[in-house]
Amino acid sequence: MAMQLAFSARQKLGLAVPGSSGNLSAYLRQEERVVRVLLGADALQVLRPAHYRYTLPRFKVFQLQVQPIVDLRTTLLPHRLVIHSCQCRLDSTALAANDFQLQLEAWLEARDDQLEGEASLAVQVSRPALLRLIPQAVLEGTGDRVLAGVLSRIKARISREFVQDFQVWRRGHGVASPPPPPPFPESSPES
Repeated sequence: MAMQLAFSARQKLGLAVPGSSGNLSAYLRQEERVVRVLLGADALQVLRPAHYRYTLPRFKVFQLQVQPIVDLRTTLLPHRLVIHSCQCRLDSTALAANDFQLQLEAWLEARDDQLEGEASLAVQVSRPALLRLIPQAVLEGTGDRVLAGVLSRIKARISREFVQDFQVWRRGHGVASPPPPPPFPESSPES
């Protein structure tokens, strides 16, 4: 069946991570830990190394409620963690599984004391009979806002929890905090 509606959203991230110089790339290599921080341990299932199942929050577009369940794959590159969807199923009574496609692409990169990132989320869906009377532009605009809200909640979670978890990881792995500045030298008595 041809897809008739398309929604999309994109979100960028720039997060200062104080004292992370040189350690942030090592932390990103702890991919399972990082993915749990990004998406929430309660919504994530580890399928095997570098493969996860993520249950997105249930969302509603007009009278249509859906909850996508997405299989994700991670790839490690130097200083970068890449996450992309490889399969999706839908928990919904109003849509058939083959009427719905979701793509998630995201990356995080360590840059000095900064975590940079970007995520894009796109959905294509057959127009359900329940929504046939609503103009397509209204449906797509609403869908774009719903997806933007999903990405905004993920970004807020990262902003709240990433730095905190990084500090816990750093202490647990014996990575020293930056040394304090040297004390002022004592003045020597003049002769």
